[in-house]
Amino acid sequence: MLTRADLKPLADDAHGTFVEDDWTYDGEWRVDIRKRLRPTAAYQRCEVRRTAEDSLVRIDVQTMDESEMKQHVYGTGSGAHDHRLDFGADVQGWVGQNEVGLGLRCDNPENAAQPYVGVQVNRGTYAQPSDRSHRAVLDIALKVARAVVADYPCSNPVGLPDSIPGTAPGS
Repeated sequence: MLTRADLKPLADDAHGTFVEDDWTYDGEWRVDIRKRLRPTAAYQRCEVRRTAEDSLVRIDVQTMDESEMKQHVYGTGSGAHDHRLDFGADVQGWVGQNEVGLGLRCDNPENAAQPYVGVQVNRGTYAQPSDRSHRAVLDIALKVARAVVADYPCSNPVGLPDSIPGTAPGS
């Protein structure tokens, strides 16, 4: 799903090998060999890392009910998710210093009790904070959301924008 061009702004001028790890969480973390993020009752995670300590990017996808969706998008506590991001009428989002999250309604018979999908993309510990890396995280979040909607699929129409709004915080 992600290409070298998607990841390059996060790697700066690094040379060497980065490895993709795919995980599913259903009470405990398990290696997932499907190599794709698809919302299920279990939590899906993909991480691109150089070493166990140096991750480039982490992507989480999960189904949610309405209260989980509100928690995912709005957060709790002082300053939680201060920077709202308008992805359009069908998608709610937020931007943090190192992460981007979005949530959307996606009706699918596989998960009727959890009709929302959450996507969260975190800039890893290896990627240095910069306008380029922040923009890359924003773009990856939208690309993942498009892939999830296409693969899942949602029986309701989901209108995703062509690109991240230029007014996104940090862009």
